[in-house]
Amino acid sequence: MKTLQRWVSRRGALPLTCYLVAAALWLVLGAVHWSSDALARSAGTLYEADIPVADWKLAGLQDNGSTADTALLTTTDGDPQMILEDVSDMVVRTLSYTVAFEGDAREMCLYYTTKIGEDYSQDRRVFPQALGEGRYLYTLPRTSIVALRLDPCSPDENKTVGLTFAPGTISLNAPETLPAVWQYFVPSWYQAFCLVLYPALAAAALSWLRAVWCALRRKTA
Repeated sequence: MKTLQRWVSRRGALPLTCYLVAAALWLVLGAVHWSSDALARSAGTLYEADIPVADWKLAGLQDNGSTADTALLTTTDGDPQMILEDVSDMVVRTLSYTVAFEGDAREMCLYYTTKIGEDYSQDRRVFPQALGEGRYLYTLPRTSIVALRLDPCSPDENKTVGLTFAPGTISLNAPETLPAVWQYFVPSWYQAFCLVLYPALAAAALSWLRAVWCALRRKTA
């Protein structure tokens, strides 16, 4: 205990300790995520699946002459949806597809549910990363996924949008969209910001608490 007190009393030791603890926790979290995905692969639940557009339940969309290699859809209202009702038998980390829009797509998002019979909610949705050349990637949170609802576009009032999926499939867990081993340990820009901010705030709070504790001890001495 005395050794710890001497260490904390050194100039800059408290912020350094908070940053070291945060770095250690981040590495542990990365290792947990990597091992979780490795176990899912070995169990056969984390695998690539190319789901034909024809296998998705369509709402607010009509088939406009799809072929075996290309899915051609046209919106029929302002809230088009593509629903995959049951993916509970697999671990879903990413969803990706290639699409060309005829018209303004506006908002694109992917909803997910974590329980059977659960309603879709804005609290459980993700937005895509545009990879270029009409390729879009959605990265889902690390939770149990039961069902998916893709809202591929949001047409303006009294307007339609044409969608051409080529190939006519939507990919779950495409290999190129999953992280390599080293990527489990590299934070995103937002995560890096948090790793800088929160240890500093924790150090400031602990420093204040230590000052209060020392003041109280002097008063009671």
